[in-house]
Amino acid sequence: MSNEQQELVEKIQKLLTKKYGDTSTSSMKKLFDEYDADGDGKIDADELEKLLKDVNLGNTFTRGMWIKGIISKLDESGDKKIDWAEFSKAVEL
Repeated sequence: MSNEQQELVEKIQKLLTKKYGDTSTSSMKKLFDEYDADGDGKIDADELEKLLKDVNLGNTFTRGMWIKGIISKLDESGDKKIDWAEFSKAVEL
């Protein structure tokens, strides 16, 4: 796991614990659904930006690069969005 992915996973774990009291798969799915604002079953760049802000990853200047990097690494389907399977595989807790 890269340092960046490790940092993302650690920050998501902290957010999960803060919001739901644990880092279980069901809590991770709740978190995913919360950030899937339009309910299409996928997290797009705007929704990912909100998640990154909430986990305090990157800043105004670097967050765009984080978003591009995360989507390019996780998006296996090529639709420029992250679905639940892609998300859960990447942040396996």
